Amino acid sequence: MTRSGAGHGRHPFGTDSPSVPGRAARSLLASLLRPHARRLWLAGALVLSQRGAALTGPLLVAYTIDRAVPAWRTGDRGPMTTVAIGYLLCVLASGALQYAFVTVSARIGQDVLLDLRVRMFAHAQTLGLDFHERYTSGRLASRITTDVAALRGLLDEGLATIVTAAVSTAYLTAALLYLDRPLGLAAVLVMGPLAWTMRSFRRRSARVYRRRSSAMAVVVARLAETLGGVRTVQAFRREEASGAAFAALNGEHERTNGDAGLEMARYVTSSRLVANVAVAALVMWGASRVVSDELELGVFAAAVLCLRQLYDNPLRLGGVADAYQSAAASLEKIAALLAQRPTVPEP
Repeated sequence: MTRSGAGHGRHPFGTDSPSVPGRAARSLLASLLRPHARRLWLAGALVLSQRGAALTGPLLVAYTIDRAVPAWRTGDRGPMTTVAIGYLLCVLASGALQYAFVTVSARIGQDVLLDLRVRMFAHAQTLGLDFHERYTSGRLASRITTDVAALRGLLDEGLATIVTAAVSTAYLTAALLYLDRPLGLAAVLVMGPLAWTMRSFRRRSARVYRRRSSAMAVVVARLAETLGGVRTVQAFRREEASGAAFAALNGEHERTNGDAGLEMARYVTSSRLVANVAVAALVMWGASRVVSDELELGVFAAAVLCLRQLYDNPLRLGGVADAYQSAAASLEKIAALLAQRPTVPEP
């Protein structure tokens, strides 16, 4: 059976940590994306257009309340008809552009994963026997399966959400400033505490997710190595000892999963608290300005819609933060594997 540190008491979490600087992971990601530069530009143009079409709703609401409805009362139905046709066209355009964006981004993601698997498999075959004695087969299998699966989770769902949220934030901020500059500036100021909660979460969770990734890798490695050497385990009657060692590893994995869940709960709770308090305060301020005739009712209604969507973006990112942090930790480990060099050069 292949040697495993797990069989000697404590599992080798330290040996599974990345031994390359963080920029190596970024360089690896850049090298994976570089061949798809044109399609990335296309995906960027699609998401910019799609969010622009999708976020015209609040502006049309403002125009409807302040212009189209009064015109309808005087018998002029032209503005209301224009709004209805414009909204329908925006909805259709948004749906078509969203479909195109998801298709392009999914193809890019699958091509990146294919390239990464081929690189890892080919690189593992070039490394010498000394590496394979030191870097167990289970850990190598974990890199190619578990860590690549973490990247796939981000590319399949999380990446599109992150890009969409970033573009939406820029568009909604511009819309708020266009509708009412004081209200827009106040909304921008509130983004500071929200950004701080996100930055704090990333700083705290990075260590936790690295530990969770290592714990998962060791569990997978132990399972693969035990099953690969099951004859030896049975011959020496090591089933009970092997089961106890695996239970200890699984317990550590459970604890790191719990720590990751707590970090996620802190982020979602704090960001939701800041967002809800900010929306309530800005709505009250805006309503008082409507009463004093400083702000039109339609503009206020559109601003409230923009505020709700603007502050929903950090909360929406909370849903993919788990996938992002898991993928970041996995990418570091994959970069560490690909950074290994053969001790005996090719002739």
